[in-house]
Amino acid sequence: MTRSVTDSEAVWRNLMRLADRLSSTGVTDCDLPSRLPLSQLRVVGVIYDRHPAGVMLKDIADELKLTPGAISQTVDVLVRENLVERTTSPTDRRAILLRPTAAGLELKEQHARQINAVMQTISKDVKSEDFDIFTRVLAHLLEQINTLQPPNK
Repeated sequence: MTRSVTDSEAVWRNLMRLADRLSSTGVTDCDLPSRLPLSQLRVVGVIYDRHPAGVMLKDIADELKLTPGAISQTVDVLVRENLVERTTSPTDRRAILLRPTAAGLELKEQHARQINAVMQTISKDVKSEDFDIFTRVLAHLLEQINTLQPPNK
């Protein structure tokens, strides 16, 4: 089924508005999105997703399609904020392994609880079946967008 540009654009705009408004609701005490810019949140997300094994700085750079230097600068800030710790890799002493700190994990859990509370509030009138469909559609869209190749420059 082909959708019009207007329909697709409306979906995109609504998703962006929802994400923006969720991150700026002002109802959370520890809201990571209000503390960190998007570039740092992306790095934190990769590190937290790989917890407890940790992740190499180079792997974050590869996943986010950024230079290791750019990631290193972001990690410096995250280390100063006590959200992430640097260690040497047990398999390669030259490689930097990144893990969330206990304080970082607690902040993440607190943030997740608060976002869950907001989502419960704003979706309370949505039927469970509709929410399940919405969840599956979002997951499908994410899978599809991950298959797209960036345009050649």
